[in-house]
Amino acid sequence: MTLTLALESLAGALLVGLLIGAQREAAGGEQHPGLRDFLLVSLAAGLCGLLGNPWLDAIALAAVSGTFALFHWEHREKRSGITTELAAAAVFLLALFAASTGVSFARPLAIGVAIVITVFLEARQRLHTLLQQTITESEFNATLSFVVVVLVIYPLLPEGSYGPYQFFSPSQVWRFVILISSISYVGYFLEKFLGEEKGLFYTSVLGGLASTTAATMHFARRSKENPQETFGLWRAFVVANTVQFPRTALIAGLASPGLLMATVWPLAAMTVAGVALAWALGRWPHKKLETLEMKSGNPFRIGPALRFGAMFTAVVFISKASTARLGADAFLGTSLIGGLVDVATVIAPATDMMNAKRISMSTAAIAVLLALASNAVLKIVLAAAMGRKEFTLRVAASFLLWAAAGGAAWLVATKI
Repeated sequence: MTLTLALESLAGALLVGLLIGAQREAAGGEQHPGLRDFLLVSLAAGLCGLLGNPWLDAIALAAVSGTFALFHWEHREKRSGITTELAAAAVFLLALFAASTGVSFARPLAIGVAIVITVFLEARQRLHTLLQQTITESEFNATLSFVVVVLVIYPLLPEGSYGPYQFFSPSQVWRFVILISSISYVGYFLEKFLGEEKGLFYTSVLGGLASTTAATMHFARRSKENPQETFGLWRAFVVANTVQFPRTALIAGLASPGLLMATVWPLAAMTVAGVALAWALGRWPHKKLETLEMKSGNPFRIGPALRFGAMFTAVVFISKASTARLGADAFLGTSLIGGLVDVATVIAPATDMMNAKRISMSTAAIAVLLALASNAVLKIVLAAAMGRKEFTLRVAASFLLWAAAGGAAWLVATKI
C-alpha cells in the first residue's frame, strides 16, 4: 500500500465522520456526542480498514458501541431516543468500508450513503410531521400493503402469455398496474402536500396526475353548486386535462419507444394547445377561485389496483380477439372501449400486436388517439350529468380544440 492510497482512504473515512458528525453537533446539545467524537470514531474505523484485520474491526466496533451505550446510560434522564448512538455505529461501519482497499467503489459509495443518512437526520422534524400528522394510518397501510404485494408477487409472475389469443400475460398486467398506480400516486402525494399551498394551477395539475376523470367530475359537481365559479373551474379543467397528454406519452414511451415516436407530434400539439388555452383563460377577467380542494383516493389501495388489472385484461382480450377474427381494423373499434377505462389499456395490446406484425405502427398510433377521443366523450357525458350546461359546453369546446390541434399535427407528421 502506498502512502497516497493510505491518505486517500483515511480522508474518505474522515469525510464520513465529518458529514454525520456535523449534523449531530448542530442537532444535539451538551448531552449529545459531537463532531469531535464522530471524527475520532471515523479515524479509528479508517485505521482498522487500512490494517484489514477482522478481529480488530470487531473489537473496535464493540469498544465504540460500548462507549456510546455508557454515555447514553449516564445521561438517560436528559436524553430521548438513541439516534446519535445508531449514527455512531453507522459512521464506524461506513468509515471502515470507505478505508477498505479491496473494493474499488468503496469510498464513493460510503460517502454517498453518509450523505443520504445526513439528509434524513436533518429532515427529522419534517419526517416526523409527515408520518405523524399528514399521512393517515389508512394511507400508510394501503401504500405499505401495495408495495409488499409488488415486491412479493411481481417477481413470481411468469413472463409468458396464456389463454385464447395469448391475451393474458400476468407480468405485463401487473407492470401496467404498478405503472398507472405509481403515476397516480405521484399526483395524489403531491396534491396532498402541495395542493392547498400552491393554489389553483398546482392543484389542478396534481389532480390531473392522480386522475383526469375524477378531477373533471369534481369540477362539474362544483360548477353546479357554485355557478359563479364556472369560468374558473373551466380553467382548472383545462389545466388538469392537459396533463393527460404528456402522461400518455410517458406510458407509450415506456411500453414502446416506436409508439411514442408515432404519437409524439399530436400529443405535443395537444399539450401546447392546452397550455395556451389555460394561459389565455388565466388572463381573461373572471372570478378567481380561492381554494380548489380535491380528495382523491389512495391509488395504492389493493382493491382499485386489482379492478384496474381486471379491466386492463378484459380490454386486451377484446382487442386481440376482435383483431384475430375481424382483422386489424377491428382493433381501432376496441380502442374506443379501452379509452373509456384508461388510455393505458390500449397501449399494451397495441404494442404487442405491433411487435407481432399484426397491426402497423400507424394503426397503433391511431388507436391511442381514438382512445383519447373516447375518453374525452366520457368526460363530456360526465360533465353534462353532474355539472351545469355552461360548464359542459366549455368542456366540449376544449376537447374540440385539442382534437383540432392533434389532428392537424397528425396530418403534418404524415406528410413529412
